[in-house]
Amino acid sequence: MFLISWCTATALAASQPVVAMGNGLVASSPGQKPVAEESVPGGWVSVLQDCLDEGAPGGYSVVDRSVPGETARTARERVPGVLDLSPRTVVVALGARELGAESPNPTRFIKDLDKVVDELREGGTRPSVVVVGMVSPTLESDADAQAALDARTTAWNEALRTEADGRPGVQHMDLWSTWPRQGPARSGLTRGGWQLSDQGHARVGAMVCDAVRALAD
Repeated sequence: MFLISWCTATALAASQPVVAMGNGLVASSPGQKPVAEESVPGGWVSVLQDCLDEGAPGGYSVVDRSVPGETARTARERVPGVLDLSPRTVVVALGARELGAESPNPTRFIKDLDKVVDELREGGTRPSVVVVGMVSPTLESDADAQAALDARTTAWNEALRTEADGRPGVQHMDLWSTWPRQGPARSGLTRGGWQLSDQGHARVGAMVCDAVRALAD
């Protein structure tokens, strides 16, 4: 359980709390050591805060609850702590670890994600939930493997869209549909192919910012 300081609690009460949970948006490699992308300087959660501040100074307080290696199953354990913040919006970035498994199981992942979303929506403030879809890594040296990963990423995002469609207060944020598919425009968004670069974090943060603002309109 995270302890909330008096200053933090006061800031949250005076604004619209936005909580980011999960970890990683680029499908991970099987056996790859998890990295807390959101915690790096300039990460997309920081970009989200800056973007929201620019449009509505003092109107939002973004709290980062991302955890290295988070999966939909482990994220359920953090839902009570997230709800303790009385969030107006929760941004859920899950699926990269499951998609990168040696034997991905999208059906099980969606069931686990459903439970996370249901428990968030049943919280006292009934926060809106933005489910952020993952993107495919960039494998410049293996065109066949790249095509297979891209196709799998597309299928998983469609499953996320289906999960969100028709559910009140739940929105799918589809990063992959507008993600560059080739050349420097694509490779520049990741670092080593498997992690978001500063440019990638900036793109994601700006897109999530637009989605959060739209929910408030």
